[in-house]
Amino acid sequence: MPSASIAPMRNVDKPDRIAVIAHSHPSATKGGAEIAAYSLYQGLCQLGYDTIFIAACPEKDVDKVALASEREFLILHRPETYDHFYHLAAANLSRELNELLERERITVVNFHHFFNFGIGVLRDLQTSRPVRKVFTIHEYLAICQHHGQMVTNPDKLLCNAASPQACVSCFPDKTRQQFAVRKTVLSEVFSGIDAYVAPSHFLAKRYIDWGLEESRMSVIENGLRAIPKSVPLPDKSFQKRWTIGFFGQINPFKGVDLLLDVAEMIEADASLAGRIQIRLHGNVIGQSDEFIARVSQHTKTNGAIAFLGPYDNSSVSRLMAECDYVIVPSRWWENSPVVIQEAFAAARPVICTGIGGMAEKVTDDVSGLHFRHNDPADLLAVLLKAADVSTWSRLARGVPSPIDVASMARQYAALLLVTDDADDVSGANRAAVHTLTRSPSARANRLPS
Repeated sequence: MPSASIAPMRNVDKPDRIAVIAHSHPSATKGGAEIAAYSLYQGLCQLGYDTIFIAACPEKDVDKVALASEREFLILHRPETYDHFYHLAAANLSRELNELLERERITVVNFHHFFNFGIGVLRDLQTSRPVRKVFTIHEYLAICQHHGQMVTNPDKLLCNAASPQACVSCFPDKTRQQFAVRKTVLSEVFSGIDAYVAPSHFLAKRYIDWGLEESRMSVIENGLRAIPKSVPLPDKSFQKRWTIGFFGQINPFKGVDLLLDVAEMIEADASLAGRIQIRLHGNVIGQSDEFIARVSQHTKTNGAIAFLGPYDNSSVSRLMAECDYVIVPSRWWENSPVVIQEAFAAARPVICTGIGGMAEKVTDDVSGLHFRHNDPADLLAVLLKAADVSTWSRLARGVPSPIDVASMARQYAALLLVTDDADDVSGANRAAVHTLTRSPSARANRLPS
């Protein structure tokens, strides 16, 4: 396998052409990775870089995708042929992607996932085309077989590190040898990548601990496509009812069951009735009948929680502005939830689980409040602390300004396009990884071994 530390030779007389590659198109699915990838593509185009966008799409869903320009392409796949353990896909995907890259004269590729495409695409690209390869990591799927969330199966306890022995306890139908082979195969593919990007230092450190070379790792925050120029802070002097907004996929991993627990506690306490309401914005897809029934029952009969249904990203700022706080109660580590950036853009403090990428993005008692993982009683105590005019005013003033897609694209361009200036910028990013992953605040996000 060729050394990834040596970038392909560049032809200075022929400008680079970039391909941003995602496992799905945001017009079909609304996950954070595909939205971040598409935002980067738009940002690079806005800055004048010659860029195309390539997405994988199931054959049966092709009619759901809306391509916005001639610079956007689809590679069709059949999900039933995908191996979810070793992450192998049908061989034709690699061939079709390479043909597209050749036809479009691509010199730099930025993958935002290997899912759907399969790791074979990355492996073949290392030997078939002299392109610079940058991989953006959005979760822990290479490390963790349990949906890339690093929580145990079925107990859903936080996991600090993967190992064949630990992983077999989560998946007893597999062997330690299979997990060892899985890591070997994925590690070899990742070793052929020229540079890695993570949107959070926490995620970067997890992958460095897993075995990725620290010198190739940079941290670049996800940028937002639409940031209001200014959001006036409302007068809370006479506030009596506090609204807590949840935005995202409605499932247990996102902590929605914790919100149901808290709603029960609020409803049972007469002194809290009418003081706090939790609003659920999002989709309920692929969940158990039991979970769906519980959400339905609570949102119909409990005045402390309401289900407002799916929302479009174009309306998220308005919906968040109708809330006092945005809550991110995930049971897993998360990485760099875009909902936090969206909340900050709407000038709203964030209440979140005090672990992982959430704790990194939300400074406790400055831009929001943390609560203990998997602890509804502590969450209720934090909500009561938040339901105070002086607390809200102080936290709202501490909300930082998120970066936009142009700022994100500039940082990516310095990494994607190999020049002397780019080496300086990407080197600074890597130095930040070296410093911040060793800082007390970063260590505080890790549970004891």
